[in-house]
Amino acid sequence: MVHQIQKIAWNYLHSWLRYIAHLLRFCAALAHSKRLKSVFFVGITGSAGKTTVKDLSASVLGSVGECYSTPRSQNYPDGIAKILLRVSPRHKYCVLEVSGGNPGDLDRPLRLFTPNIAVLTLVARDHFKAFKSLEAIAQEKGKLVSALPTDGIAVLNIDDPLVKAIGDSCNRKVIWVGKAEGATLRLLSVRSVWPEPLTLELEYDGDIYKVKTAFHGKHLALSVLSALGVGVAAGIPLTNAISAIADVEPAEGRMEIVSTEGGITFLRDDWKAPHWSFPAPLEFMAEAEARRKIIVIGTLSDYSLSASKLYPKVAKQALEVGDIVIFVGPHAPRAIKAKRTTDAQNLHAFSEIRDAAMFLNNLLQPGDLVLLKGSNKADHLVRLMYHTQRPVSCWATRCGIQDFCGDCSRLYKPMPSTAQSVTGENTAPEPYAAPLTGNSSDDKVVVGLGNPGPEYMNTPHNVGYRVLDRMAVDANASWVSHPEGLVCELTITGKTVYLFKPAAKINRSGPPTRQYLDRINGNLANCLVVHDEMDLTLGQVKLKHSGGDAGHKGLKSVIAALGSYEVKRLRIGVRREDNSETAKTSVLRPFSSPDEEALELGIDQAVGVLLRELENSDTSNV
Repeated sequence: MVHQIQKIAWNYLHSWLRYIAHLLRFCAALAHSKRLKSVFFVGITGSAGKTTVKDLSASVLGSVGECYSTPRSQNYPDGIAKILLRVSPRHKYCVLEVSGGNPGDLDRPLRLFTPNIAVLTLVARDHFKAFKSLEAIAQEKGKLVSALPTDGIAVLNIDDPLVKAIGDSCNRKVIWVGKAEGATLRLLSVRSVWPEPLTLELEYDGDIYKVKTAFHGKHLALSVLSALGVGVAAGIPLTNAISAIADVEPAEGRMEIVSTEGGITFLRDDWKAPHWSFPAPLEFMAEAEARRKIIVIGTLSDYSLSASKLYPKVAKQALEVGDIVIFVGPHAPRAIKAKRTTDAQNLHAFSEIRDAAMFLNNLLQPGDLVLLKGSNKADHLVRLMYHTQRPVSCWATRCGIQDFCGDCSRLYKPMPSTAQSVTGENTAPEPYAAPLTGNSSDDKVVVGLGNPGPEYMNTPHNVGYRVLDRMAVDANASWVSHPEGLVCELTITGKTVYLFKPAAKINRSGPPTRQYLDRINGNLANCLVVHDEMDLTLGQVKLKHSGGDAGHKGLKSVIAALGSYEVKRLRIGVRREDNSETAKTSVLRPFSSPDEEALELGIDQAVGVLLRELENSDTSNV
């Protein structure tokens, strides 16, 4: 209790000190801003494209005078004060990226600087939960335009109705950019077919201009037009502005191309992943020319559907474009539901990014184009790319760090290897194998998990073994020793069924299982795993067709070895009603006599479920 009070007090003190620090910094920036009267300010906001517009605009303005711009993506309200303190009166220009994730967020920054040029890219569903409507989002973003002095200029997207309405009512000069009639800088055509970069053709003041960039993705045309609009607003000849942006590289994690020494190309769009932004990189992948197109999807945000409906929907869309689609993160298993309505052999899901990295390393080949689409704060998907070049050490799920992993000291820092299995066996992660697909055998295989040796015979971890033993006894069949484990061959409704007990401790069940299935040309669709389950009460039986390992190290090993979460499994409950022990202790403690009675009923039920599954002529249901 005392410790909890101390923790609460420390958190309160920390929050208060941080507030004081922000307040002091704001006051210092407010005083410093009075020295910056000669600096020409450009403010940029919008639901997307801010960083790209900022980088391009800084290059354009920097071609005619010294320019300071927002570092990376430090666009949060309290960060503006810190940035302004770095601006000097010697700077001719300052380009500030301004974010507004909550109502009122733009109020504080706009007390520190007055924009001479205001850019509003578009209004979308980013931060929809905070604002409740697109109109409220537009109202917040529009504050930047309203802050313009009478001689200020707005650079606005004519194709966005909400932005158009802001421009029509702002009583300031507006440079319109976009496709629609009336645009000052009117987009006539755009092309971005990998490996070619983004090129635009635009019309300005009656003349046609061709714009070459180092970017990829048609949707970035808006950012290019907006930056050129900033140049025009600042009085820079358009031809000079076009030249200034030609060699600007994409910001990290925003349609950024990274080619590895192994001939694999990553398209990093992993800074954020609102659902509404997903079609743009998908369109790029659809038009790209590559040996194979692999799409990796992390955590999506700002969506109206439930996650259970959204992820299967996104999976179907991605499968129409990609040769292989991989979902990573806590919602990944939801995407597998797409297989119920489509024959998707190339859809894979991993709850843990480390598992996805091991799988991907075994999968990638020279010539592959890999899209990484996720939210950096939630996923840190860039580790998948780094792991192809050098083993990554940090696989933290949510480390709380907003920045990308490349500059983090933890990325390759060796971590202490303390993980031990419940049997004392080291459980270093196994490499994910290529999926067990394409094998032609119709023979069915039932894998029972357990620990070899008489000392483990009546322990919870050996329930998988015991179910298979019961089936063998009932069929009056015998076990035969093979290099991978014990095998019992049965015939059920005229079809061959192999019962298989891996010859390895339970936490290393995967490799011998994969070796045996490969040897008999076994197919993943015809394989079923029987294992103990601490989440179910003693004797309870449940059949599950796919999903994660739920912390079961033996099942985790099998999933890794078979290269897919699409492993059917029969779960046998082993949790005693009065159990207060940890799983590590209880799974190796022999059953008591009362426990055995309840378990026997569960084993009987499990055998019945298995026989019904095996008698089914539709192999997809086994």
